[in-house]
Amino acid sequence: MRDTPHIVLSRIRLAWSSRRSCGLVAAAMGIRVERVIALQSEGRLSPEDALRHALEAEAMALCLSPLPNAGTPRLVSL
Repeated sequence: MRDTPHIVLSRIRLAWSSRRSCGLVAAAMGIRVERVIALQSEGRLSPEDALRHALEAEAMALCLSPLPNAGTPRLVSL
């Protein structure tokens, strides 16, 4: 199967939901790919450029691992 921006967006969302990537970065890159998809549908990006931008966003999303869960906030005594 050939990659498309929609398929790349699905992989970014999977990386986020499976905690393979930082949720903050994955969310931002998902929004970026949604914008790429919109630009392509408006004819402002070629399919090749849209795919390139989507794959760059996926690479960025996978660069950072998630932080540990914050858990319950602790009070700091001074």
